[in-house]
Amino acid sequence: MISEDGEGPLAPHGNATDALLYDYFKYLTSLCVLSLGGVLALSEKVPAAGRGKELLIGAVIVIGCSALLSFSGTGELVRERAPDAPRRSLNFYRVTAPFLLCFGVGMFVYLFIRTLFA
Repeated sequence: MISEDGEGPLAPHGNATDALLYDYFKYLTSLCVLSLGGVLALSEKVPAAGRGKELLIGAVIVIGCSALLSFSGTGELVRERAPDAPRRSLNFYRVTAPFLLCFGVGMFVYLFIRTLFA
């Protein structure tokens, strides 16, 4: 996290938007990793019958993609600090990563609720 005194990974050369994006991607990556851990920890509750396992694998893949995109967004910000590095697809990462995280967690919540009532 960027501290109040301007110290932090992007503070010396970055602007306030870069600092906010860095924190945003950092926390989104942490949330993805925690979500993946929760999904995998509760995966034994999903019944093998029906499409449960396929949906569980889909949820893990979608949340994993969200983690990859948010981590890549952080990498883009760091790469941007290097000389002659253009800002390539930061906006794509900023929009797509939380969408995939919500979609993957939603898939898992659907599976989990379905197993509670089965």
